[in-house]
Amino acid sequence: MSNKPAVMAACLIFAMPALAHAADGPFPGIYSVIDPVTGMTQDVLKIKPFIDGEFNVFPRFAGERAWAGVLSAKVMGAKDRYLAEALFPQDGKVRALAIEDIGYLYYTPGGSYSRDGRSDTGYLSHIFAIGIKSMQRRPLLAGHAERGERGQHDYRPGADEAKIAVSTLNYSARSIQVGVSDAGNPANAVDTDPLNPYMSSAANCCFYLPAAPRKPVQLNIEYRWLPDGKPETRTLPLPAGTATEELLVIVQADGKLALEFRAPHASLSMTADGSVEAGNGRLYPALPAAERKAVLAAELVRQKNSLQDITRKLEKMPATTAMQLTQQVAEQVAERQSAVTYLEAFSACKAAVRECDKQARAAVRAR
Repeated sequence: MSNKPAVMAACLIFAMPALAHAADGPFPGIYSVIDPVTGMTQDVLKIKPFIDGEFNVFPRFAGERAWAGVLSAKVMGAKDRYLAEALFPQDGKVRALAIEDIGYLYYTPGGSYSRDGRSDTGYLSHIFAIGIKSMQRRPLLAGHAERGERGQHDYRPGADEAKIAVSTLNYSARSIQVGVSDAGNPANAVDTDPLNPYMSSAANCCFYLPAAPRKPVQLNIEYRWLPDGKPETRTLPLPAGTATEELLVIVQADGKLALEFRAPHASLSMTADGSVEAGNGRLYPALPAAERKAVLAAELVRQKNSLQDITRKLEKMPATTAMQLTQQVAEQVAERQSAVTYLEAFSACKAAVRECDKQARAAVRAR
C-alpha cells in the first residue's frame, strides 16, 4: 500500500460539520476539508482581502505542508462568464469567488443553490484539483497583524542565522491561536494559523535561529484560546536540534504546550487504525472515533442528497438542454456514485481502518 494517507489514495475528501462563520464578510478565512478515514483535517485555501474588492488566495493541496504561491481572486459579477455551463440555476443569495487557474468558491447561505449545487456548511468549492466539495470556513488570525507570513516582518536576520518553518499540532478539544517569538528579540516572530480542535496547521515561514547554536535560546509561545480567550504567553527553552528542521508547537490534550524539532520531509504513512504518522514518534491530531463516525455518516447523507439533486434537475430539464450537459452531468454523477459506494462499503466494514479503506476502494473499482 502507498505510504500516503488514505485520503490521497481514495481521492475522497470531506467537510467538517458546519461551525460558526467569521463576521468579516463571506470570503476571507481558512477553508478545510476532513477525511473520515484518518480523521485528519486538511486546510486547502487561505483567503485574504487585497485591494479594490480583490483577494489573495493561498492554496494547499495533496498533503503539502506549507501554503503555496499567491493567486488572485475576485467576486463574479452578473455579466462575468464561467468556464462551464451551470448544473443548477444560481440563487440570488449565492456569491461566487473566481480564483485564477484553480476554479471557484461559492458562498451558499441557508442551503441555497450555486451553479454547482448546495452545501450544508455554507461553502462549496469547484476547485479543479479536488472537485466539488463542501468546505468548512474559520476566521483568519485575530487580534493583531500576522507576523512572519511569507517572510514579511520587521526582523532582519543575521548572516549566521537560518530560517525555519513553524507548525502547530493541536491535540486538544479546544480551538487555539498560536505564535512564536524570540524572548530576546520579539521582532523575530511567526504566527501559525488559528486551529480547530484536533488539527494541525500549515508550515508557516519564517522564524530565524542561529545556524550553529551559541547559547541557550528562550522562546515565547504566545497563544489565545478561541474564540474569546485572552492572550497568554509561556516561555520555553529551545529544544535540542538544528535550525535546518521544522519547529513544532505541541498543544497537548490537557492544554499544556511543548516545543520540538521535526525533520522537514518526514513521509506520511497510515497505521492500521487509520492514524497518520507525523514524525518523532507522533501521530497527527485527528478527530476522536465517535466524531469521525458522525462525519462519515453526514458525508454519506450529503453525497446521496447531491445525487438526488442532479437526478431531479435532469427530470425537469428540456431534452435539448440535458443533452448539452450530458458530459458534465455524467462526470458529477459518476463522482458522487463512487463516493456513495466508498462510504457505504467503508461504513459496513468491521475490520481495521486501513483494511476497510482498502476494501472500500476495491468496491469503487468494481462498481
